[in-house]
Amino acid sequence: MLNYWNSHWRMILILVISSILFAGLPVRESEAQDEDSFAEARAMLEQMTVEERVGQLLMVSFQGDNAGAESDIADLIINYKVGGAILLAENDNITALDDTAGQVVALINALQSLALLGPPEPSLEEIEGNLQLATRVALPTVAPLGISIPLFIGTYHEGDGPPFTQIRNGTSQLPNQIAIGATWMPEQSKAMGLIAGSELSSLGINLLFGPSLDVLENPKPDNGAGLGGRTFGGDPYWVGVMGQSYIEGVHEGSDGRLAVIAKHFPGYGNSDRPLNEEIGTVSKTLDQLIDAELKPFFAVTGAATEPGYVADGLMSTYVRYQGFQGNVGAATAPVSFDPQAMDTLMKLPEIDDWRREGGIIVSDSLGAPAIQRFYDDTGQEFPHRLVAKDALLAGNDMMLLTDFALGGGSYDEQLSNIKDTVVWFREKYVTDQTFQQRIDDAVLRILQSKLDMYGGDFDTRNVFVSGPDLEEASDQYRAEMFDLAQNAITLISPSPADLVEQLPPGLDDQIVIFTDLRTEQQCSECPTQPWLAVDALEQRMIALYGPEASGQVQQSQFDSFSFADLRDYLIGGPQLLPQPEPVFTATITPGESPVLPDGETPTPTPTPTPSPALLVQTALADADWIIFATLDPDPSYESSDALGRFLDQ
Repeated sequence: MLNYWNSHWRMILILVISSILFAGLPVRESEAQDEDSFAEARAMLEQMTVEERVGQLLMVSFQGDNAGAESDIADLIINYKVGGAILLAENDNITALDDTAGQVVALINALQSLALLGPPEPSLEEIEGNLQLATRVALPTVAPLGISIPLFIGTYHEGDGPPFTQIRNGTSQLPNQIAIGATWMPEQSKAMGLIAGSELSSLGINLLFGPSLDVLENPKPDNGAGLGGRTFGGDPYWVGVMGQSYIEGVHEGSDGRLAVIAKHFPGYGNSDRPLNEEIGTVSKTLDQLIDAELKPFFAVTGAATEPGYVADGLMSTYVRYQGFQGNVGAATAPVSFDPQAMDTLMKLPEIDDWRREGGIIVSDSLGAPAIQRFYDDTGQEFPHRLVAKDALLAGNDMMLLTDFALGGGSYDEQLSNIKDTVVWFREKYVTDQTFQQRIDDAVLRILQSKLDMYGGDFDTRNVFVSGPDLEEASDQYRAEMFDLAQNAITLISPSPADLVEQLPPGLDDQIVIFTDLRTEQQCSECPTQPWLAVDALEQRMIALYGPEASGQVQQSQFDSFSFADLRDYLIGGPQLLPQPEPVFTATITPGESPVLPDGETPTPTPTPTPSPALLVQTALADADWIIFATLDPDPSYESSDALGRFLDQ
């Protein structure tokens, strides 16, 4: 089909867009501080009830943007003493588009208030109503407020927009990790971490799930791990260096108020299937893991050369390691659920040193499809108690309870499973000494991390935040992100010398842009927003090089289309321009030719509107430059295969 087009193109330019065109203080300052926080954590643990200890292990999801006294999340915090909550866009936790910062700050302060102060004092009307109600029904008991401990409030903030960035409006549109890694500049990784740390902590977020320290040695569009652009690269040493710098930036930007949970320990960059489908397998021995996958994790734990490089925690992942766990099969537990395998990893010198200083292990989602299939491949049941118990006993200190019901289930089902797990853990704590010791050990680490974060001061004035002007902050960071965008550009072909001869485009050159157009919603009731508008790249080029700037290009040189437009053309093939047909007003006599009235001429019909596919065909026929703004191939977006189809043809 390419022969159909003119052969005078100078180049087909493919750009991987990573949301970058629009463009420290350590957590633990000294060994003495570690000792002080450990002693304080031990003293606090001794004062805690069984209910408070069990609750600290759990980070839960919740529905909506309301943390009022009657909300489900208030019940979990007040009566079930949960120690953390995660903010997710899919749960409608972030709903305000015009004042995202204000809404998130208000929600987080309300959550922390429940943990530190308990339920708000009832109004006189509520008291009178409850007294009247008490004569008819038994009111629910509210657990007494004991030790006041702030919540971990976590989220995902990987950059590159959805789906792995939850707060998508108001914050800086950070690049993904592969764009950061492509700069080969640790200082730019630190700069992006500093932006993330500053903005998130100013909102009240105090736990970040990320960055990913997976090593993607053999990247492919259909790579089984499904990591895409979510890694710093494929070289273990450089992944470690960029990870160190990013974590240092987060710590510095947040003034030490944001715990970093690096993922996905011990690495699933070479997994043979995506995490969300089923338990993957990596065919490596422990020695091979140490030489590759584990190196970046060592760099941010016991082998870190600066305090600011140290991750506060590691998120364990669901992968089997053949050669390390033996002849793995369907019955082999993922390493994060295998006590023997986890113990072997924890005893590695770098990890052991880090654990001794209070490093925590956090599970990935315990309701992930991979885990549900492992426990019951028939999909008939989800043994939530057993899943949580196995995760804890394998060595995870904090459990992430999201999608915590069969098949993800309704939130009511998840809520019921969360509460049931808490009650069962409380009972088991009292009757099982081994279980009790494991919980106390995990809680001690969690307490130490929270004490380090807040300098041992859990006063509300030290925990609550007032919120920033994120729009103003985002403007300040735009120059840094634009600088990174330029440094991240990777020239694959032609050679730099050949490219110089072909740049810049001339004023007579025609430029065709195809954008992988996808949309998302910040919340279920929020308007649909494009990840990148179909003409975003065109408008940015005109702003930088158009008549109001250097005058190198003009608006008339551009044609912008979506991948869907290109796909329709490639499937339909070359098309003919529809021609208007004349319409006559004539006198018709049977058996004779039509006769036009004197002076009347044929009246043409309006020219038919060309289809998008035809417009693509016309634009390509005249194109000197073709630019693709592409995202990862995704079967759920039919048009995402347009670039592959184009190159095939």
